[in-house]
Amino acid sequence: MKKFTSIFLVAVLACSLTACKGGETNSSADWENTEHTHQCTKVLAKDPTCLKEGNIEYWSCFGCDNIYQDEGMTKQLSAQDVVVPKLSHVIKAVDSEDSTCSQKGHKAYWYCPNCFTYFDDAEGKQYIADKSDVLLDTAPHTLECAEATSPNRFTNGNVEHWYCVDCDARYLDEAGTRKTTKEETVVLSAYNIVDFVVEVPETETPVVLQLTDTQIIDAGQARPGREGIDRNFWATDKMDERCYDYIEETVNATNPHLILITGDIIYGEFDDNGTALLSFIDFMDSLQIPWAPIFGNHDNESAMGADWQCAQLENAEYCLFKQRTLTGNGNYSVAIAQGGEVKRAFYMLDSNGCGGASTESLSNGHTSTNVGFGYDQIHWYTQEITALKAVSPDTKISFAYHIQGAIFEKAFESYGFNQAIKEQNINIDRFTGKADTDFGHIGRQLKNPWDADYTVFNGMKELGADSIFVGHEHCNSASVVYEGVRFQFGQKSSEYDRYNYLHTDGSISSTGGANSKSLMGGTVIPLATDGAIVNPYIYYCGYPNGQIDWSQFN
Repeated sequence: MKKFTSIFLVAVLACSLTACKGGETNSSADWENTEHTHQCTKVLAKDPTCLKEGNIEYWSCFGCDNIYQDEGMTKQLSAQDVVVPKLSHVIKAVDSEDSTCSQKGHKAYWYCPNCFTYFDDAEGKQYIADKSDVLLDTAPHTLECAEATSPNRFTNGNVEHWYCVDCDARYLDEAGTRKTTKEETVVLSAYNIVDFVVEVPETETPVVLQLTDTQIIDAGQARPGREGIDRNFWATDKMDERCYDYIEETVNATNPHLILITGDIIYGEFDDNGTALLSFIDFMDSLQIPWAPIFGNHDNESAMGADWQCAQLENAEYCLFKQRTLTGNGNYSVAIAQGGEVKRAFYMLDSNGCGGASTESLSNGHTSTNVGFGYDQIHWYTQEITALKAVSPDTKISFAYHIQGAIFEKAFESYGFNQAIKEQNINIDRFTGKADTDFGHIGRQLKNPWDADYTVFNGMKELGADSIFVGHEHCNSASVVYEGVRFQFGQKSSEYDRYNYLHTDGSISSTGGANSKSLMGGTVIPLATDGAIVNPYIYYCGYPNGQIDWSQFN
């Protein structure tokens, strides 16, 4: 740095002592006896504005600060010669504008559009330092009272509040000091919190029918090399006798207002072209009864992919189904209502766990091969139930999903269930001392139970859940109440994959034999006027009144 400074000083001194060559010399006394070589720099012309002077083009000498008209230094100029005077302001008037309650007005003012200077007079002599100085205060609101109203079916209500007739601002007090929003004044109808509402006439007893694991196998679509299937028994043209006839009998006998299907509608690896699902949808819609399906652990094996499957369900006329981008596919709620009140809400959830999910299904980014709920699913139903309970505290809460949690092991222990034993034969209907509302059969240990520490279950219970309906275990159809909650395996509804047989001695197993009869049907869930579950039972196809007389086997 010191070296640079020394060189610079020498250059200046050298310039000062160099003889002036060409052009006019500086007349200063300091320059009387010295000459230097001019080093001129061009200064570009600059247009004047109404705030600053401009200048003409000129040349300036670096050494002596003389200025010249041309590069050849033929005419020296004074500093004033190169100045171009400032322009005059272009004065424009802005009329005054009255304030409203939502926007400030302003007094009349003048301004120059070239420099955006503001004035208090037409001559542009009285400057306004800041444009905000011309603003006026907002006008007061004109408030009117909106009286409190109660929600009614699909019409929301509102809390008492005051609103401005001019700008629609909302306040919780007449003085207009407690500001709120329109959304915060709304009292949601319970009908508008759930995704779907099935309204049952007050003269009728609401009936919900649970079907499960129809798991249609179209042997005609078996993938190359697939063994272990009965290509004749599960032939493409056998869907009526293997499945639809059983469902139709059950529906005609029980007259449900809503049908729940707790997973595994199809066996996805046998429906790569989607025709089995479309056939099932057409059949269910032909019943003209609202039906609400959920995904099991086999549905999204299909090469058609989960998004395509969900779209078919959403577009079906009587199907109640909603695809969300939560973990899994198809998380939504369905309510039973009577007399304008939501009596019971069913939270339909994907319990995931499809280990054989197709590439097409996995591509949507939220199909999960892990068993159990994702955190986002739990967060969603917690918020939804909390909101519902806030406006309808008496609404009963049910959950429906495919794969049972570990809490089901505890629920059936009092009837001798042992998770360590694969094959079991527990017929609760023949159990001495059974609870009046318990029924059904446990045929085997539980596959893939999750929520081992019961955290999810305890959360459900805290939200007010009194029942959980699952499928998955084809040979389990039991329903028991434990810790105030009903734990129910639905009755299998088709002759696809494993299912139970009733033998002549009253025993039940997954193996058929001489004179044995397949057990098909559905689980019926009648509701009381307050939405409580009363006297649920299994409807067995092919038996008088759909019931088996267990006393004949005692």
